[in-house]
Amino acid sequence: MHRLFKVLGSEQRLKLLSHLLQVDGPICYCELEGVINRDRSVIYRHLKKMEEVGLLKTERAGKRVECEVRDEEKVRNLLTLAKELTQSEVN
Repeated sequence: MHRLFKVLGSEQRLKLLSHLLQVDGPICYCELEGVINRDRSVIYRHLKKMEEVGLLKTERAGKRVECEVRDEEKVRNLLTLAKELTQSEVN
């Protein structure tokens, strides 16, 4: 469980998850560069960590690596919790 919270502790990963929730269906990781202004290798490592803890599912399609949220309801709840915890930390 600590791996999950470690993954959720990254603002960049939270932005990626939020974006993926808004997309309908799988998206190539190369299309996520503008979301966090990082190169593909950094994005790929973030996605890999999120996949390892069960937040995402990825699939290779030729040279493309497509990903999508595994359980949208679960991820929405986790993002809400992360936002609430961050707000209480600020206050």
